[in-house]
Amino acid sequence: MAEADGVQDIERGYIIVRSASPVFASASTKLGAWVAEKMEEGWVPHGPPQAFNDGEKFHLIQAMTKS
Repeated sequence: MAEADGVQDIERGYIIVRSASPVFASASTKLGAWVAEKMEEGWVPHGPPQAFNDGEKFHLIQAMTKS
C-alpha cells in the first residue's frame, strides 16, 4: 500500500479508505478502485466521500463499515 493511498484501520468494523493525487480525476479513480475492492470483501460505504486540497494534492477519503 502506498503512503498516500490505501486503507487505514481505525477500529474493528470501521475503516477509512483514502487516495491522494495532484489530479482530482486520478485521486477519484484510485478511491473508486479501493472502495470497490473493499465492497467485494463485505464493507459498505458510510456517508459520502470527502475531498480536501492542500494546494499540492487532492485528498479523498471514504468511511466504510462492516457488521
